[in-house]
Amino acid sequence: MSTRSSRSRPASLGALALGLLAGCLLGISAASAAPLRGRAGGRGDGTRGAGARPIPHRSRSIGLPFDGALRRGVLLRESEHLRYTGEYAAAGHFYGTWELVQLLERAAYRVHRRLPGARLSIGELSAERGGAIPGHASHRSGRDADLAFYMLDARDRPYSPFAFAAFDAQGRGTGPNTSLRFDDARNWELVQKLVADGDARVQFLFVAAHLERRLLREGRRRGASSVLLQRAETVMMQPRGNHPHANHFHLRIYCGPGDRPACRDRAPFHPWYPGRAPR
Repeated sequence: MSTRSSRSRPASLGALALGLLAGCLLGISAASAAPLRGRAGGRGDGTRGAGARPIPHRSRSIGLPFDGALRRGVLLRESEHLRYTGEYAAAGHFYGTWELVQLLERAAYRVHRRLPGARLSIGELSAERGGAIPGHASHRSGRDADLAFYMLDARDRPYSPFAFAAFDAQGRGTGPNTSLRFDDARNWELVQKLVADGDARVQFLFVAAHLERRLLREGRRRGASSVLLQRAETVMMQPRGNHPHANHFHLRIYCGPGDRPACRDRAPFHPWYPGRAPR
């Protein structure tokens, strides 16, 4: 997947102000996650649901998302909060860094707790040792994940898809999926949890521009803070090329501080970048 945006985003707040505001937001999230850092387990981690398994913090992302590898990758497992999208289940490419796996488990649990009745459908992450996997230009170093949208059927019931489904600007399914609807509430709940996490810092959340507008409108309708909306608007973007991402989110996180310098990031470096940004 391309990492280049089809548009340039001027900051609506000064870089310093945005950094300070984002830091305040992160402080809340990081404070709740702080007891987990440095422990190979996350025991008692209520942010991932009751009985969440310990996750060792030994994974290492190597290189770039499109030219890299993964050491001691962590397997993202199915649970009552998340599932593998059927089309991708057999390949088994559900490995990532511990930061990415915890992020997805936390986000899925948050949506499940706030809006019960649906599971997050996961597309592909990376192979167990990273490297190239069919159908992807990136996903090579454990820091990328494709996520199906939360969707509703014709009776407004949560729908678990076998494959990704595309949606138009009105939130209606396209092609063979005209009976489906984009679940604004759950998809916004997912986005806001992803962008506010204290361990995994999101660089990109690729999604079609018309769906980004729906999501931000939902966030404003639900009274999201200006800081949260600004962060979501910064990371969401439609990539250049012939894949607008109208049928799934493509999530990418920055290298964890413990993985650098072997792990490499490229611009943009948002104010919430963990540690000192490369020159």
